[in-house]
Amino acid sequence: MKKKLSEKKLEKKLQLASQLVLRKERKGKMHATIVFVTPKKIQSLNKIYRKKDSVTDVLSFREFDDDASYLGEIVVCRSQVRANAREYEVPYDEELVRMVIHSTLHLLDYDHMKPSDARVMLPLQEKYLSLFLNEYESAQ
Repeated sequence: MKKKLSEKKLEKKLQLASQLVLRKERKGKMHATIVFVTPKKIQSLNKIYRKKDSVTDVLSFREFDDDASYLGEIVVCRSQVRANAREYEVPYDEELVRMVIHSTLHLLDYDHMKPSDARVMLPLQEKYLSLFLNEYESAQ
């Protein structure tokens, strides 16, 4: 059984996952911030920005400012990610990494609303997840 990561190590792991995507997408000089929020907060953000009055697992906010290296913010609701992990029967840490990779791809303008876009984004997400988990595990 894997031991639980400390909060600091988990946050570092998530940053590394986002950075892997950025490197592979040739945006290695860019970075994103990752913020954890409550279900109430993410529901409020989801209602304001997506017009959906429900809790969601992750939201991405692209930043368009003078700092060309700052891509944007990834907002994560850990309790919703934990519920997803239970539903999909995958480890919580893995689902958390998957959602950060998913959000990073959104920040890079990938989408999955249309089936044709989903056929590009979702396999890419799983490819990066697999690559990251293999790299991360080998480095431990």
